[in-house]
Amino acid sequence: MPREIITLQVGQCGNQIGMEFWKQLCLEHGISKEGILEDFATQGGDRKDVFFYQADDQHYIPR
Repeated sequence: MPREIITLQVGQCGNQIGMEFWKQLCLEHGISKEGILEDFATQGGDRKDVFFYQADDQHYIPR
């Protein structure tokens, strides 16, 4: 059975909490606001693919 993660943000409070959630994920995985992997970030092993899609060699976008 496939496992999926669904994030749902409802209302002002939900959107604010959701924004902080995505900021924290980017910080933990070394992804800048532009979606580019920072120099200090590791290339593998930290499972970025769970929440992010690698659009090209440099850019990561939320799934």
